[in-house]
This record gives sequence, structure tokens and C-alpha cells, in this order.
Amino acid sequence: MRVLSYVLLIVLITALTLGGTLLAVFELSDVSDVLIIAVSVSIPMFVVGPAVVGSLAGYWDHRSSTDSSRYLRWWLLGVVAVDVAGAVVIVLASVSAGAPVWVPVVLIGGAAALLVIARPLGALFRRTEPSPSAYPVGYRFGPAELRHTIVVIAVTFGVSIVVVTIGVVVLAALTGDDPAGLTQAAFLAGQLVFTATAFAALLQSLPLNGLLRASAGHDLGRLRRFAKIVARGADLPLDPAEQVGAVRYATVVPLALRFQLAYIGLLYTALAFQMVSTWIRGDLGILPPVFLALMVAVLVWIVPLTLRRIRRATAYAARHADLVDIDQT
Repeated sequence: MRVLSYVLLIVLITALTLGGTLLAVFELSDVSDVLIIAVSVSIPMFVVGPAVVGSLAGYWDHRSSTDSSRYLRWWLLGVVAVDVAGAVVIVLASVSAGAPVWVPVVLIGGAAALLVIARPLGALFRRTEPSPSAYPVGYRFGPAELRHTIVVIAVTFGVSIVVVTIGVVVLAALTGDDPAGLTQAAFLAGQLVFTATAFAALLQSLPLNGLLRASAGHDLGRLRRFAKIVARGADLPLDPAEQVGAVRYATVVPLALRFQLAYIGLLYTALAFQMVSTWIRGDLGILPPVFLALMVAVLVWIVPLTLRRIRRATAYAARHADLVDIDQT
């Protein structure tokens, strides 16, 4: 049920973002490059921001601690601030393009509606989450589970290649020898293959996320404290029960971070196919090269950082393995 809900959330985010983007393309395209970039960033944020708030409310019980409540409140205020900035951008773009009044009303009103329902829907979703006691050996993710996960991702990649290859062949037969059409079809095929594989990796990592939440008793404040201690080397006090939880967190988080890197790599590859295709067509002005440069900058920052955290967490788990052994006796 939770996996189905996650898939539906991804589909909904994609559909709403695509719908908003198409509306902007048809009604707000006659503006400066700066406003085009600002609108292109604002519309996804209108959807992703509420999705993040809803996910935090769905996966974490903000009542478990003051830290959890405060963290969720920070995220909510941050999303509200981003939405307000996005609303200003949409209004400026609408005025500049001479768009009908209903265009900013639909975009801004839709963003406000998503933000209003995000937290209540997240709380409803949280009721389906297994309790921490549902993970009797929750910190373990054995070789059999890992092999199954890798097989699922590999099969998704292979099936995607077969499906999109058939699609490209059919398209080539319909378009003849048009080089431009075949090039665009090839880019689209690459985008679809890597997008499907990225989301397969993301879905397969959900059990690991459940184990991480269970290690902290679904307390987001406690989990953030574990992350600071285990992955960042912070020296913070822990009571005996939390020390065991931190070790359980440390045994799971290296693998979870590896899945995160795999997902980011696959997703960024898909986005690169899309941006290069858009750049070749000459659409969206300077947005494609700017977006590609930002992607490279993010990867240069996040990959070494994540690898350092994996090493620290592995070392922490090895140093404190006796705490888990004591806890299991």
C-alpha cells in the first residue's frame, strides 16, 4: 500500500509539474530569458515543496519530540517563502507576457491548495507506517535482499531498453530517414530508460528508509541527531537506548546512501538527455546549458560529501558493534 502510494505521488508530481510547465509554455513564453528561467524553477517548486512537507508529515511523527515539530515547522515556513517568491515571479511573467488573468490564478491558487492539503494528507499516510517494533532485526538488510534489489533494478533497465528500442524503431519507420527526428527519438529513449531505472532504484530503497526511521523510533529530531553523530562526526550526548539506535542507524545508512547516489546518478543522466535534446532544438533559450552546469556543480559537491559520510558511518558501526550485540542478547 505504501509503495503504491509512493508511485502515485511520483505520478502526481510529474503530471502537475508537466501541466504547469505546458501552461507556462503556451501562455508565458513571450518574456525575457531571466523570467523564463525563474518561471521554470518556480513551477516545479510549487509542486515539490508541498510534496516535501507532506512526506515529512507522513514519515515522521512531529509529536514525538520538540525537535521533530520544530524541523517540520522550518520546512513549512521555507516552502511558504519559496511559494511566495514563485507567486511574485508568476505575476511578473504574466504581466510581461500579457497573459489572461486566469493563468496566474490557476498556478498560484493550485500551489496554495497543494500546500494546504499537504500536511493533513501526510498525517493520514503516516497511519499506515509500521511501528518500530515491527522491525525485530530492523538494522539488518541481508545479502538476499540486496541481490533481489539489484536484480529488480537491472531487469527494469533491460526491459526499458527493449521497450524504448521498439519505440525508436517504430518511430524511425514512420519518419523515414529524418535525422533530426531520429536524434530526438534517441534522446527521448535515453531519458525514459534512465528515468525508469532511477525510480526503480528509489522504490527498492524504501525498505532501507523504513529501517532508518525505525532506528530512531520515527522521531525526526532523534534521527537528525544520529546523522550528525554517525555521518558528520559530531560529539553529541546520547542515552543508552539512543546509543544502540545510533549503531543500528550506522549499519543501514551506508547502503541507503549508496542507493541515493545511484538514484541521483540515474536521474541526472535522464535529465541530461532531456536538457541536451532541448538545447539541440533551441527551446527554452539559455535554460538547458545553465541547468546542465548546475547539475554538474551539484554532483561535484554531493558525491565526495556522500562518500565521506559512508566511510564515517561504516567506521562508527564497526567501533560500536558491541552495543548492538549486547542489545540482541
